[in-house]
Amino acid sequence: MLNAVRNYLSHLATRRPETWRPLLAVYYLTYACEFRCPFCSDGSGTPYHRLPSPILDGPEVLALLARIRRASDHLVLTGGEPLSHPDVDHVLEHLPALRFDGVVFTTRGPGLSPHLPAVARSIRKLVISIDTLDERKADRWLGRGTGSLRRVLEEADAAARYPGRSYEIVVSSVATPDNLTDLLGVYDYARSRGFGFALCPQLRGVKAHEELHGNADYRRLYDLLIAEKRRGAPIFGTVQYLEYMRDLRKFDCRPSAVLAVSPTGDVFYPCLELGHVAGNLRQEPDLDRIRRMGQDKFGPEPSCDTRCHSACALSLSLALNHPHTLLHELALRTKAAVAGFGGGPRS
Repeated sequence: MLNAVRNYLSHLATRRPETWRPLLAVYYLTYACEFRCPFCSDGSGTPYHRLPSPILDGPEVLALLARIRRASDHLVLTGGEPLSHPDVDHVLEHLPALRFDGVVFTTRGPGLSPHLPAVARSIRKLVISIDTLDERKADRWLGRGTGSLRRVLEEADAAARYPGRSYEIVVSSVATPDNLTDLLGVYDYARSRGFGFALCPQLRGVKAHEELHGNADYRRLYDLLIAEKRRGAPIFGTVQYLEYMRDLRKFDCRPSAVLAVSPTGDVFYPCLELGHVAGNLRQEPDLDRIRRMGQDKFGPEPSCDTRCHSACALSLSLALNHPHTLLHELALRTKAAVAGFGGGPRS
């Protein structure tokens, strides 16, 4: 918690800090993934499964995460598909020793059940990606044959039923021009099970798909989520965040609020999307020195155009540029807790 408070105040004090003060660290355990989602891409537009994906073994991953922990209280473990890492259970089982304040684990859910004991011991939020409940469409998108969606939903149910679970389950969806009406059903699915819900637009490279701009179905979907959020529903992001996502509005990005680290320890400067590697945290343990190396190589943080409507980039930038919105978010969360919000589809 001390890191989080110090880092937040540091970002409030200066627009472009000379030292790295991340509010969130994102570690890509592996880029490998067995699925072939058509909207998957990194900042250059390359699907993650096409990226070279050397990996570290379990002890090496934990040593790297220990260095990340010195700078950040909060961690996202992601991919690719992190469950495809051969030592994922070893990493998860030993992660509590690093004492992160919060750990988020993102997955498509393939073969999740055997990993649930390790997941339950180490993470606060389990994020499962579901983009449509149309079986034929989902199975085609996932690229793993008939029954792929059914298996994902079975794994989500298994995670929900895990005895004594303390982690929150969040359904994360990508809005594309081809699934906007489907996502109403996905939201109802999440809500009926008491899961949280998160939605982001499909990005082509770093920009939202051009067919989402001004799309009436896209806007109506976010209008629904905004109304549900105001009722206290467990939807990711502040109301302002959801409005920016709906409008695909330009925002003042604060890239240094996020520390993005590759599977082998490369640190991206100023952000993952630009793809510049400032240095490697395994070779240089001083994160501030890595930041200075990035500034020397690539210059100061740029002021970007309308782009990168991703959860991390937008949510943290708004939290820093408009701190008052956090009070509204706290009020909505309190409202949800008092009302016991959850369960049952929308009426």
